[in-house]
Amino acid sequence: MQEQPPGRIKDIRVYRDSFIGMAIMACTPFLIFGALRVYGWFAAIGLFVMWLVLLGLGTRWFMTHPRWVVAAAILSMLCWLGVVLIAS
Repeated sequence: MQEQPPGRIKDIRVYRDSFIGMAIMACTPFLIFGALRVYGWFAAIGLFVMWLVLLGLGTRWFMTHPRWVVAAAILSMLCWLGVVLIAS
């Protein structure tokens, strides 16, 4: 039996939720700037700053808390949806 070097990932499937969360997170800026005419620049800048914070948290939690990355991505989508519903 060969020993793996320390720090090596034994099963990448553990981080499946992190990859799903980051994929959802990558879609959000397209929604934010795609619906710009609905809510204007001020809301778009606010949403983008909020997305940047959630993206930073997602990258911080990628290895330690994979399910939290999905929650952060869903929160970013829900914030966008809330702004669109309020503005229209």
